[in-house]
Amino acid sequence: MAGTQQLPPDARGSEADIDRILRERAAALARSSDDAESDDETLRVIVLATGGERYGIEVQDVLEVEPLTDITPIPGTPAFWAGVVNLRGSMYPVLDLERYLGLPPSHDGREPKIVLVSTVGLTVGLLADEVPGISNIRVAELAPPVAAERGGARVVRGVTPGMLSVLDLDALLADPALVVEHDAS
Repeated sequence: MAGTQQLPPDARGSEADIDRILRERAAALARSSDDAESDDETLRVIVLATGGERYGIEVQDVLEVEPLTDITPIPGTPAFWAGVVNLRGSMYPVLDLERYLGLPPSHDGREPKIVLVSTVGLTVGLLADEVPGISNIRVAELAPPVAAERGGARVVRGVTPGMLSVLDLDALLADPALVVEHDAS
């Protein structure tokens, strides 16, 4: 055949050598394929905006998004607890992310939303100015969070190049500062 080069019989190697080389090549290709998959790992997040910032919460942790129609404040709770909301006969506490994260208040006239989330055995409503949509984020592109806001570094998993902070919902809801203790005495 034209253009093909024949190796001398002694340069071809034994069948065992060929088999070993092919296995090594297959293993190397498999490793590079696994690396490519981990680089391409994506998170699907619901984007919510509050206090002039954008945050992402993994879709699997979001139960629903509802317009805020009525909220009942609970006296004696920290300011970041906005109150409780009744959704179809069930009461849920509502966390005001703006206050919790120490963001400046935003009063832009939009109808606020409740993002009902559930993780670590808790179901909580998160107060948001708006919920513009869903986004896919490459995990490899997440940069470490900036610790400017109160507790932000503890509850933010990372920040995208487009300045979307991805929340670590498990860390957020496990924050001991969220616990409201009532002393009956």
